[in-house]
Amino acid sequence: MPPKKRERAPKPLPASPMNWRPRRADELIGQAGRVAQAQVAKARRLASDPSATMKLLLYGPPGVGKTSVVELVALELTGSGLAIEDYNGREVTVDVVRQWMAQLPYGSLFAPWSVKIVNELDRCSREAQDLLLTYLDRMPPGRAFLGTSNLQLDLLTERFQTRFQAIKLLPPTTEELCEFLMQRWPVPRTPASQIAVGSGGCVRAALADLESYLDQQP
Repeated sequence: MPPKKRERAPKPLPASPMNWRPRRADELIGQAGRVAQAQVAKARRLASDPSATMKLLLYGPPGVGKTSVVELVALELTGSGLAIEDYNGREVTVDVVRQWMAQLPYGSLFAPWSVKIVNELDRCSREAQDLLLTYLDRMPPGRAFLGTSNLQLDLLTERFQTRFQAIKLLPPTTEELCEFLMQRWPVPRTPASQIAVGSGGCVRAALADLESYLDQQP
């Protein structure tokens, strides 16, 4: 009997655009990718420094990759999602900050580093920001506070801003966004370019529009 032909395994389908998440810094697009690579490299150095802390604030328009960058940095520092706490600025009240301060002597059970991520840090009240000044100043080694803001820094108190390395993220160019879409999903250049232009540089909006485009294809 002639040998049976081995059937090729089907090529895996690309992730749904709305479910896509970057797993490495070089998967991010535009300035977000460059900042991610620099900050992840810094986190890699700090992770082995027993005397280090990290305080980072990324700000800029929605959907340009701020949260993705801080998540990659946090994972590089800790090596475990169990050592990362994630908040929205509205949740960070004076009482919450007081709880954090009471827990300062205790590190994570899961990693040498522990990290707090606060998205939309500008939504914290002025009173919470004032108390956070003390929290940030008292942070012991092996702790990181990573924040994001969709708005300009003038909505954060001036003293609060000075506690961070603050980096502004700008939207990717239309061409960068077009190439990003084409490299990861089966979309021709013309619709990819139209989606990139229509998104106004917001990667999240571009992914939502691409999802709708792909759903309409036969």
